[in-house]
Amino acid sequence: MRAARRFGFLLVTALAWLAAVPLAAAPGMGVRGLDLLTAQRAHDGAPFLAGIDLRLAEGWKTYWKRPGDSGIPPVFDWSASENVASVDLSWPVPERFDAPGDITYGYEGEVVWPLRVVPEDASRPVTLRLSMFYGICSDICVPREANLELTVPSGAETDDGQGASRLRAALARVPVPPADADMLDIRWREASAPALEVSLAGCGKGCTPPMLIVDGPKNIWFGTPRVKREGDVVRYVVEVEVLSPAMLEGVELGFILSGPDTAYVIRKTM
Repeated sequence: MRAARRFGFLLVTALAWLAAVPLAAAPGMGVRGLDLLTAQRAHDGAPFLAGIDLRLAEGWKTYWKRPGDSGIPPVFDWSASENVASVDLSWPVPERFDAPGDITYGYEGEVVWPLRVVPEDASRPVTLRLSMFYGICSDICVPREANLELTVPSGAETDDGQGASRLRAALARVPVPPADADMLDIRWREASAPALEVSLAGCGKGCTPPMLIVDGPKNIWFGTPRVKREGDVVRYVVEVEVLSPAMLEGVELGFILSGPDTAYVIRKTM
């Protein structure tokens, strides 16, 4: 069922995108601003922190790398950049949006994607040129394009104040492996329909169970976790929908835990 809904959504989106391309780069519906940021005013040849800052109008959202049952994952093209050896983009932990028959993942209001930029030549300026395709949704979904440019001159590194603080706040929301790699007990439920059972220990009185997101390959869909507390243990049950059960053999999954002050990811081959 989800596979059919996903195909239908992508077909409608593709047709809308073809119609919207001539106007897509102009400011407009749903977007308050879209800019490139940097944490410093100059570079000395060492890797430096930059980012993409998307600010949306009230009630609008955009999507994560795995948008879920519907939605448009963003695409980032840096090929026109100058004096750039590499650009590595990180994904802050998304929100989950639950609607009847439709589970999506993304960001509401605003998002900053942190970038690690590696210059080629310390003596030359770095020019970041981004061609970006993305989607935003409220009551309707709108595909958009944007072309952004930012030049960082060569020279002694200096902090850029507001840009630096926003980028570091975004980095703090990028999931990282926890110190205790065994904090989750993860197993398949023994039943006819595939489901994951995930247990988190140590969440006692005053602890709010973190949001769990399961990240996996395309064509595997994960339902909204059912959450139950037993003492200081939080148990999540996640229904799984897949085109063929054989696709689950040896699959690597990412288990993302998100709380107000934490963002962890644990990867496991099932």
